Amino acid sequence: MPYRHGHRAVLLLLPLILLAFWPGYFGALRAAPLALHAHGLSATAWLMLLALQLWSIHDRRVALHRAAGLALFALVPLFAGASLAAMQGGIALFAARSDPFHSSFGARLGLVDLLALVTFVALVRQALLARRQVRAHAAAMLATALLVLPPIVGRLFPAIPGFFDWDVAGHSGFALSFQMAMLASIGGALALWRGRRDGGAFLATAGSLALQAVAFDTVGAGAAWESAARALLAVPAALLFTLGALAAAGALAEGWLRVPPRARPRLGLA
Repeated sequence: MPYRHGHRAVLLLLPLILLAFWPGYFGALRAAPLALHAHGLSATAWLMLLALQLWSIHDRRVALHRAAGLALFALVPLFAGASLAAMQGGIALFAARSDPFHSSFGARLGLVDLLALVTFVALVRQALLARRQVRAHAAAMLATALLVLPPIVGRLFPAIPGFFDWDVAGHSGFALSFQMAMLASIGGALALWRGRRDGGAFLATAGSLALQAVAFDTVGAGAAWESAARALLAVPAALLFTLGALAAAGALAEGWLRVPPRARPRLGLA
C-alpha cells in the first residue's frame, strides 16, 4: 500500500499542534469560545481518524478501515461548520479592534481559513471519487494533513531567537512567519508530488497554499474583503455552522454517489 509511514507522520503533527497552539489555545482553554473548541476538537479528531485509516489498511485490518471510514461523513461536516464559526469569531475580533494582532490580521486570516476549508472539503470529496484507485485515494486523504502545516509552522518560527527583528521582502513578525510557513508547506506538498500521475492531490494542495499566501497580502488586505468579512458578522453563528456543515455533507454525498450504484464498492479509505 502507498505511504506506508503516513500514519506516523500524521501522528507527529499532534505534539506539534500542542506546542504551537499552547499560548493561544491550550494554555487558555477556559477563555476560548465554543466555536474555537469545536474547531480544534474536530480538527484533532480528523488527524486521528486519518492516522487510523492509514494504519488500519496497512495492517490489513480492512473491517476496521471501512468502519472508521464512515466517520468522515459526520466529522467533515462538523469540522466545516465549526471552521466557519471560528472564522467568524476571528473576524469579530478584527471588527472590534480587540487587540493589535486581530486588528492587523483577523480579516486576512479569515480569507486564508476559508480557502483552506474549501480545499479540505474538495480533497476529501476527491478521495471518495477515487476510492477505487488506491494511490490517488491515499494521496487525496494524506494531502489534507498538509493544510495543517502552515498554522503550526507559522507559530513555531517566532520561537527562533530574534525572529521578530527579521525583515524579509517587506514582511516582519507574524506576516513573515506566515509566509515562511506557506513556503515550507508548499515545498512539502511538491516533494510528495514529484511528478507522480496519481499524486495530483499534492500538486493541487501546493496550488491552494500558494493561492492562500498571495491572498493574504492582496485580496485579504483589501477594503472589499474587509467589507465582506464584516457583513458575515450579521449571519447568526448557528446558521453559519449549519450552512457550512450542509455544504460539506452535500459535497461528500455527491462524491460518493457519482460511482454507478451497481459498481459501488464498500467504503475503503486508504
